[in-house]
Order: sequence, then structure tokens, then C-alpha cells
Amino acid sequence: MKHFYLLLVALLSFSILAEEGRFGRDANDYQYTSFGFSLISAEDDGIALNASLALPGPLYALFERRADGVDLDNETYDKVVNSFRVGAHAGIGDILNSISAKGVTFSVENFLDVYAEVGVKSTSLENDINKFSEDDAQANVIAGVRFGNSNAWEGKLFADFSKESEIAYFQCPDGDVCTQQVSVVLNDETDRKFGAEAVFNMSKHTAVNFKVISSDVLDSSFEIGFRFTF
Repeated sequence: MKHFYLLLVALLSFSILAEEGRFGRDANDYQYTSFGFSLISAEDDGIALNASLALPGPLYALFERRADGVDLDNETYDKVVNSFRVGAHAGIGDILNSISAKGVTFSVENFLDVYAEVGVKSTSLENDINKFSEDDAQANVIAGVRFGNSNAWEGKLFADFSKESEIAYFQCPDGDVCTQQVSVVLNDETDRKFGAEAVFNMSKHTAVNFKVISSDVLDSSFEIGFRFTF
């Protein structure tokens, strides 16, 4: 939570100092086509690769591959999560201005984007002895807002909902001979992740990002990354 507040303070501070329109873009002309990577600091360090592609209209598609680790007693397991989602975004002004109540219309600037993403993800875990994979793809839903200046500092606040696969000791039935001591189980409860991200557009086509994520099931994580934007 400490990282969360520091990230918001830094974002707001640099947004005030940002030079308006230095890349010739409108402040809310957020880029939805990108390719990049992030370094992850969590239970075990890792790396994430991600790519997004703007589609016709308000749609875009994303692919992400995250590789880090989880610990069980004195053993560490490599964890790889592959995700694919399709998203849609709209300016808050476009949403509110399309609504009228009793003949009253709104006139609101697009000072932030509202977005939602729906897709699937799969998980695999392994170490030197055991290897598991969660073959059934799990639903993954993300919703949030994107704000700030596309010529300098941007920010995101989001919520991520999905079930998580975990490693647990395998319960061998009485009378059976079992060759493995641990197995992968799907958590019964949907994990709720909440996160914040700050993005600094260094040039028209490059940016660095800082992200913090809290989770009901997993350890909180901090990420720093680099991306190309188009």
C-alpha cells in the first residue's frame, strides 16, 4: 500500500510539470498499440512480456506472458501465466455526453478513458522435480480508468478479477500409491487484484512504466518496465 500512495503522488506531481503537446498529440490521445517488457518484484523476481494492438473503433487486443516464481516450504516453483484479452475504451465525456436526463444534456471533457478487458489465461508451474499445468483456461476480467497527459505522464487505476492456480500438498487416497507429493489446485474464490500504474512517455514511441498490484491470494508486486508505443 505504501508503494501505491507513492506512485500516485509522483504521478500527480509530474503531470503538473508536464509540457503540454510536446509530441503533437492531444492530452487524452492514449496509445493502445505497444510492445514491451517489465521486471517483476514479488514473492520471487520475474519478467513480463506484453503486447497490445489497436483494433477498429474503440477495441484493442492484448497478450501478456508473465514468468516469476512461487515458494512452497523450501522449494521454489517457476510460474508462467499466459493471458489474452480483448478490450474496449471510451472517453468519459463521450459516455456522459451521450446520456440525457429529462432533457438535460451533459458537456464533459474527455479527461480520462474508461476501459474494460475480457479474456482468458492459463497457468503452468514447474521445478526440477515436478511440472504442472492448468489446462482449463480461466476467465480474466479487468476494468479501470486511464488518465493524464499522453505527451508526458499517464496513470491507470484498475481492478483485475480471475481465479488463481496454487501449489498444494497432494492428498493421496488411502490404499493408493502416489508418485507426487504436491499438485496444482484452482483457488475456490475469485482473486481480486487492485493496481495503479504510472507511464512516462519519453518520446513519441517509447515509454517507461511503474506498476503496483495488490492481491487477495498472491503477494503484492511492483513492476518497472519499458515499452514501444505506436
